[in-house]
Amino acid sequence: MSGGMENRSPPFWPGPRRMGGPGAAAGAAGGRSPFPASMMHDEPQVARDDVIKGTDDDAIISKLYVLILSTAQSAVNLGYLDDPFVKHFVKRPSRRPPLINRGSYIRTRSLDAFTERFIKSDIPPRSTAVATTTTAPTSATTQSASSPTTTITATTPTPEGVKKQIVSLGCGSDTRYFKFKARGLSAQKYFEVDFPESTAKKAVVIKKNKALTDIIGDPDLKLGMGGTELYSKDYCLLSGDLREFTESIVPKLKAQGFDTSLPTLFLSECVLIYIQPGDSDAIVDWVGTNMDASLFVVYEQINPTDAFGAMMLRNLKARQIELPGIHAYPSLKSQEERFTSRGWQAAGAVNMNNLHESLSDQELKR
Repeated sequence: MSGGMENRSPPFWPGPRRMGGPGAAAGAAGGRSPFPASMMHDEPQVARDDVIKGTDDDAIISKLYVLILSTAQSAVNLGYLDDPFVKHFVKRPSRRPPLINRGSYIRTRSLDAFTERFIKSDIPPRSTAVATTTTAPTSATTQSASSPTTTITATTPTPEGVKKQIVSLGCGSDTRYFKFKARGLSAQKYFEVDFPESTAKKAVVIKKNKALTDIIGDPDLKLGMGGTELYSKDYCLLSGDLREFTESIVPKLKAQGFDTSLPTLFLSECVLIYIQPGDSDAIVDWVGTNMDASLFVVYEQINPTDAFGAMMLRNLKARQIELPGIHAYPSLKSQEERFTSRGWQAAGAVNMNNLHESLSDQELKR
């Protein structure tokens, strides 16, 4: 997925759960040997999976280059991405076009904003909320990211001691857990899920870097499942396949302390769009039915039939990358309906123009 979300209206819609119906959020992924799941797919599907896994390298390299650009421009923090941990996950930084850098900036800042306000805010028990963050490819060249103060406003400060969870689907090399905990912002438990090949690489990087293990701060931090998983008191890296969410990922989450009664933020950053709509719908359904209080943030491409969208799909196809979900949910309205049609209490979706318009003059000048 890719894209940015936010609206003039608040993306948090806390309220009572619908009587007799679903009402929360989702997140996770399932496996391959030693997780048999992946091995059950045919060879062409395995090949497609390999291509999808490679997109994480593109994303993390782009993110690092944005950081390099911002620090080179001035010793003063201009408000661009500030991530001292991303360098541990990049072997060979490479130059990226401005369009890619802008997209990485928007994508990262918007999800960071949601995450921060979720951690700081209170979601009443037995409530449901969904925020769909999407990007119109036609607006990608002109957008920037909104600050946390412009994203989530319909919440109150979280009382000290309130437990919360975060689940990052298809986490790749994302460093959000480390960034936020370094700032003193953390959830009761932060779960990350991705293919075993991806989590194995991430687990190795984390274990060998003291800067990362110090942030986790758990002397009992340990590897599991053949080195593809990590377990600690407040951070858990799990391996799996999103297409087998209920049968594979949910049991893994629960085995590591996942609690369906806790307010939970599910992050899907350029992930659900890579799997078949039936599989992503199953995640949305499970979360809506089983969670008591949650927020689901989705960040995806839309508008596949306009000029920019068609060009994007051609370029992706040339790299053997497909987006199975883009035609099922090609518009802002359909992104909202994927949730509301499954019993979610509320959903909102906007494109990156809204992000741009919400920026201050100072932010625009940068």
